[in-house]
Amino acid sequence: MPLPIEIVLFIFLLTTAVVIARLEDLFAAAMLTGIFSLLSAGLFTIMDAVDVAITEAAVGAGVATVFIPVSYTHLRAHETSLHLVCRLLLE
Repeated sequence: MPLPIEIVLFIFLLTTAVVIARLEDLFAAAMLTGIFSLLSAGLFTIMDAVDVAITEAAVGAGVATVFIPVSYTHLRAHETSLHLVCRLLLE
């Protein structure tokens, strides 16, 4: 039988996933993926998968949360009228 904290974390994970899927702002979605990764790392820790939790926290919440906004701003900085990469992503 799952612990009450596991159920609460799983509900937070589902809620965060739905919010990320419905967001139109890419920067906010990138930040929420970091929160999703931290919540899943907490869930992995409770399930005694500490090695997976450490990897998820390092890669998911650390590296990916930094790379997504940096690549988005890099694309926006190099955007021209002929190459509308970010505007196409937002439509």
